[in-house]
Amino acid sequence: MKCQSAFAFLSIASFAIAQNNRTLQSVTPVAVGQTAAFSLTYPTAAAGNVYLFAYTVPQYPGIQSLQIPGFTVQGLVRIDPSNFQEMFVGVLDASGHLTRGVALPNDPLLVGLTFDLQSVDLALSTSTLTFSDNELMLTIADVLPNMLPIAAGTFAMGSGVAPLNVAPYFNQADARPVHPVTITQPFWIGRYEVTQSEYQAVMGNNPSAFVGPQRPVEQVTWNNAMAYCASLTVSERAAGRVPAGYQYRLPTEAEWEYCCRAGTATEYSVGAALTCAQANHGQNHHTGQNCSIGGTTNVGSYAANAWGLHDLMGNVREWCLDSWDGAPNYPTAGVSDPYGTSGNTNRVIRGGSWLHDSFFARSAWRRSSHPSEALFINGFRVALAPALVP
Repeated sequence: MKCQSAFAFLSIASFAIAQNNRTLQSVTPVAVGQTAAFSLTYPTAAAGNVYLFAYTVPQYPGIQSLQIPGFTVQGLVRIDPSNFQEMFVGVLDASGHLTRGVALPNDPLLVGLTFDLQSVDLALSTSTLTFSDNELMLTIADVLPNMLPIAAGTFAMGSGVAPLNVAPYFNQADARPVHPVTITQPFWIGRYEVTQSEYQAVMGNNPSAFVGPQRPVEQVTWNNAMAYCASLTVSERAAGRVPAGYQYRLPTEAEWEYCCRAGTATEYSVGAALTCAQANHGQNHHTGQNCSIGGTTNVGSYAANAWGLHDLMGNVREWCLDSWDGAPNYPTAGVSDPYGTSGNTNRVIRGGSWLHDSFFARSAWRRSSHPSEALFINGFRVALAPALVP
């Protein structure tokens, strides 16, 4: 599988003890020729200061203090002070938060280059220059086609529908309570479930019952899916197309639900109810119809959600990276990047399938299967995301 599209990856390059309470964060990776977004948080007392974002080429490994005659300099300089290149200039407002972007030329020759980005603001009344407590590293890299960039963010995970086990949602205790989850790092995820042609190209076989090159691969175990991701990581990393600290892997179930919801808080990403025209599933408990067409369809046959992702509500169920403990285990407080690594040997599986009733297609529905189980309702999609050990 050849990479056909260049992408930029924006990540935090170094950390420091907060001294000036000015922190840069990445927002999302984007394609070359588009804009890689980033944000700055700062004290509201800095309102009125003139700000500057500067970048350095190549990446500067040093961290040093800086002396400028006539100015008081606060914070450490994390980019090459002899190679400042202006990116943006403006005035800080009283919000304490600023979001900007880096416009990237649509030039494949940029692939592999690395830039450092840091902010500095000037208090004119006191001639004080204050550098942010960290910098960002912007590396231009390649990823596989049909991998969509997903911004870091916070969403409400789970379902509060009550009573339990009642139509049309048949909510379960293991999807409660609803709690805030923060995904702290941007990542990519497949626009579609892994197809049979993609699986064949990497693994050299096609175990599917419903054969078709653009249909999702099924009858794959969790172990098969993990082997596919590992092989993809090895080949793409050898080609220099995997950002440092990232890997091709299965999404965690938190990442999966974040992508399935695509900014929604309803039971389905399409609203409170699902129709036969919106996902490949079986019996529909909203319309009373049997929607089943007796098997899988080509990926992308149904409309994408708001983030451009297809078939998260049906077609095949999708393996996730997490282990499963089989009990209601959601916390009541907010968590960041949750990932289950303890419990029994079963692995989380998410989403509905061509065979399952409509309530399986809900964003919060959770189930598990043994990692060696191969069924014609089970498939997967891949993420290019921070490396995790299952």
